[in-house]
Amino acid sequence: MSVFVEILVGRCYRVSLDRLKAFPWGRYVKFAFLFGSAASGGPAGDLDIAIPRLDLERYSELLGDLAVWLDVNEDFLDLVEIWEEAPCPIVLEALRGVPLYVEDWDLVFRFFNVCQDWEIDARKLQIHEILLGRWRG
Repeated sequence: MSVFVEILVGRCYRVSLDRLKAFPWGRYVKFAFLFGSAASGGPAGDLDIAIPRLDLERYSELLGDLAVWLDVNEDFLDLVEIWEEAPCPIVLEALRGVPLYVEDWDLVFRFFNVCQDWEIDARKLQIHEILLGRWRG
């Protein structure tokens, strides 16, 4: 449960968490999660919102309608698409955020569990350390 009620976005907009949750998300997506700096309730450069993957037309429609709903410039909204091939660190961070709307928890858990398993395996196999070692030369 979140304890903040308002987010300062881009030093020029105040966005109510209740207003964000009241957006008609179900017209566009099966889930939406607020994450990043805005999810902590502190000031944020933009609103990072995780959504399932959409086609370009639907994505643009959602972005425009959400900007009007919140009365913010579209530049301050970052819709991050989650799908089967999205990088797991992003998926995990996003889905650990504040749920704004969830119609399909099974879909959310599927993305989350696959990436959580990947993260556990990556830690066991020290994949991050190996990749950093190769990158550093």
